[in-house]
Amino acid sequence: MGYEDFTSRFAEARTQYNVMALVGNGFDIQVLSGLGAPTDTRYESFYHFLKYRKFEPTNLILEQMESLQAAGAENWSDVENAIETLRSDGGVPAGQIVADVRKIQREFASFLDQVATPDVLSRLGDIAVARESTINSYMEFLGDIEDADEYHKMKLTQRVDIGDIFNFQFINFNYTTLLDDFVYLDQEQFDPHPHRWSDRNINFHPNPRGHSDARERASFYMVANLISDVVHPHGVQYTPRSLLFGIDEADGDARTLSKPYWAQNKVKYEALFPESDLFIIFGCSLGATDRWWWRAIIDGLRANGDADLILYWRRGAHDATLTADELRTRFSDAAGYGADAGMLALLREKMRVVLYDDSSERAWLNTNSLTAPSWVLP
Repeated sequence: MGYEDFTSRFAEARTQYNVMALVGNGFDIQVLSGLGAPTDTRYESFYHFLKYRKFEPTNLILEQMESLQAAGAENWSDVENAIETLRSDGGVPAGQIVADVRKIQREFASFLDQVATPDVLSRLGDIAVARESTINSYMEFLGDIEDADEYHKMKLTQRVDIGDIFNFQFINFNYTTLLDDFVYLDQEQFDPHPHRWSDRNINFHPNPRGHSDARERASFYMVANLISDVVHPHGVQYTPRSLLFGIDEADGDARTLSKPYWAQNKVKYEALFPESDLFIIFGCSLGATDRWWWRAIIDGLRANGDADLILYWRRGAHDATLTADELRTRFSDAAGYGADAGMLALLREKMRVVLYDDSSERAWLNTNSLTAPSWVLP
């Protein structure tokens, strides 16, 4: 089953654009850092939580994390990397791994309860409302495409028109509801029916930076309609047994460790990809354990000739010189295609890359900026 069609629910709706936004742990880390939280949702923080709690030292996952740490592995604290290593290199039966993963699952839920507290959620919501960060994410994100050539390569910018519907489907890979809180269309920022006669409820900014030769000028906002929803394919904090830790698709006994299997990805989400007009990836590490999603995005780009992809990547100390093409290669590799020339050509055509740091002006999911982007008009 694909996206729900809302065109008949609005008067004179023209076209519905389905936007699939995939959001990873980078978002939660950004939020908690901005709020000055004492800890965050990194696996390394969870490891220290386990040690503080004197968690079962013979747990296979914890043992593997410590073994990788001793070996100097860069991602030693990654729970899912530990699971994959146990399965592929350690020869440990899947059933034995599953039993210890369930113990980790319960501990991680307790850990999150101490990190993503009701107070944190309330403070995040207050900030989103005060700075209008939520509605700016939805309406102003095209301003994040700074380069005019990259902007003009997008199909969406050539298609959107007055009266269109923007249907956002957030795929929240995080177990917390920090993202759910931030993108919630509250009564301060959004009115579902603000006009007496027209049911159009938003003003979308199609060319925020005023790129030359664009269809619209910088000052133009088009009235349109907005729908938004959030799903948690890997579980949610307040249901501890729903939290999924594991590997990508697998056969045989290893299937019991597969996240796509337990999340029922093919049944619930596969049909969405060919109907998606825009994919946005934010805060994701592009790990192999989520390869199903990266391959499905590529399948969606192939199936829908008008589909676009925007990848946001925060530049850290270790990748300050990273380029857009290097990230396209990294995404291709994460999807299992390596440096395939045809795949890289497809990504150069379809994929826009937004490289940013903490000082960058940005509209999309920016929880920390004190002011709206300069292109947002009153």
